[in-house]
Amino acid sequence: MPRRPNIYSLTTMDESGLRLLREAGDLRMATALDPATLRREIVGADALVLRTAGVIDSPLFDAARGLRVVGRHGVGYDQIDIEAATAHGVQVVYTPGANTQSVAEHTFALMIGLSKHFTRMIAELNNYNYNARTSMVGRDIAGKTIGIVGFGRIGRRVGEIAHLGFGMNVLYNDIVAPPEDVERRGNARRMEFRELLAASDYVTLHVPLDASTRRMINRETLALMRPGTILINTCRGPVVDELAVAEALDAKKLWGYGADVYTVEPPEPGHPLIGRPDVLLTPHSAAQTVESLRNMATTIAEEVIGVLNGVVPRFPVNDPITVEHVRQQLGLEPLYQESR
Repeated sequence: MPRRPNIYSLTTMDESGLRLLREAGDLRMATALDPATLRREIVGADALVLRTAGVIDSPLFDAARGLRVVGRHGVGYDQIDIEAATAHGVQVVYTPGANTQSVAEHTFALMIGLSKHFTRMIAELNNYNYNARTSMVGRDIAGKTIGIVGFGRIGRRVGEIAHLGFGMNVLYNDIVAPPEDVERRGNARRMEFRELLAASDYVTLHVPLDASTRRMINRETLALMRPGTILINTCRGPVVDELAVAEALDAKKLWGYGADVYTVEPPEPGHPLIGRPDVLLTPHSAAQTVESLRNMATTIAEEVIGVLNGVVPRFPVNDPITVEHVRQQLGLEPLYQESR
């Protein structure tokens, strides 16, 4: 009878996902997230589950000789050494699409809040300065041009909402052209990156973090934006040079900046953007909704359990040659099976 797999988790999650993991194997929770503790506690684990905390690097894979799968509860996976995972025969899976609606809605919350000077107006009202209501004039987003950098699941959803909900002119940039029906649904037009920056009233970022996107918004690219642009970042902090954004705000080259992510998380004291009246910032909380958390927990549990049972994952990050894949190709029974 196949043994129950050992599942090591660095995070808690919605009960819907935890229940699936408990039913499928023996679930252990990390006692701490420092490298030494992780290397000690991961010994014997068949599966690893994590959210944003914890660095999954080559030394950790060396310590986890029996590890078969790493499940990232979320979309970004830049804290996982994918090359090392592949070299160790470890499948990495994640949950794209699970938080699409939540992040898209958050993007518009930041856009609207900055357009209407929410940061300043809320601060004034908290000081009972009611007459400040006429001290600044906001603007509508309806009919404006939005430039979407990264036209994956979230970027496309942002485009649909912008077009259908606000009648915005939708421009996008991506290294891969989507199917024509995607463009038609959002009435979106593909444009070269620099041209998009110069043509947009709102620029919103929805790209993964890699060598090509790190600091893609910098002094040079900020200079291409038209005066009064609002810049939004809900993807990854290092995509933006935060000091350059602060300088652009000081020079009144930007109307405002909205972000849910930061170069260093949590942000350190003295951050150049936190506390400014022309920014609207949240603490990496765009996906913290009931629906999104449930979707991510259920999806990652199903993906991890599937890999342990020799099932090809729906949402793979890499393509390692694993023991399970070889057994599947030979027509052998999986090493593990669900207890449900």
